[in-house]
Amino acid sequence: MWVLKMRLSSEKQFLGGLAMKHNVSLTGYPLSYWKDRKWLYLVAAGFIFGEEKNKKALIKDIKKSKELVNIEINGDFAIMIIKQPLFSEAAYDPRIIRLTPVVINKTGYHIWDMASFDRKLLVKVLNFAEKYLDGKVIKFCEEKVSNIQFTHLLPELTKNQKKAMELAINKGYYNYPKQVKMEKLARIMGISYSTYQAHLKKAEGKLLPSIFEQL
Repeated sequence: MWVLKMRLSSEKQFLGGLAMKHNVSLTGYPLSYWKDRKWLYLVAAGFIFGEEKNKKALIKDIKKSKELVNIEINGDFAIMIIKQPLFSEAAYDPRIIRLTPVVINKTGYHIWDMASFDRKLLVKVLNFAEKYLDGKVIKFCEEKVSNIQFTHLLPELTKNQKKAMELAINKGYYNYPKQVKMEKLARIMGISYSTYQAHLKKAEGKLLPSIFEQL
């Protein structure tokens, strides 16, 4: 198959701009779409990562936006319908496979990772992304696909496992060099060091590393 991986500017996208504004990251999948004479209506689902107050502010802004058609939120998980310009249709062609969830990073970029048997379809995506979204190619080549991360956007985590992981990400625990020690994270969460460590290690054992590397 042909595989295209791209980095795009968040500033020129609806959710990307809000992610930057509220200092949160998102990851998810476009599920389906339809269109009328004026708009393309995209159905998408995904997760929100960040400080609780920032996530709430993001959701509030999404609900006020003119692009939103409908939304359902359950904790950090959201399913929404948003309208986009018709010229964005190339990116959602059903003949294109999304190899990994779309990553919308709070620092200002998107990651698209997709594949197709038809190279021309990916060229259309590339042309659209370069023209409208400052798209930059990370990889565009013919290769055999070894995996598709689709069945679950994220494995099931307990509330404490999710909180421990988000805290570690947001406070720079996974940065190099580390910006915070695990002892401090345990104090912030209000639990013992050993309990926090257990929550974090169990979460790490469940999560898809390739997603969190880009958040």
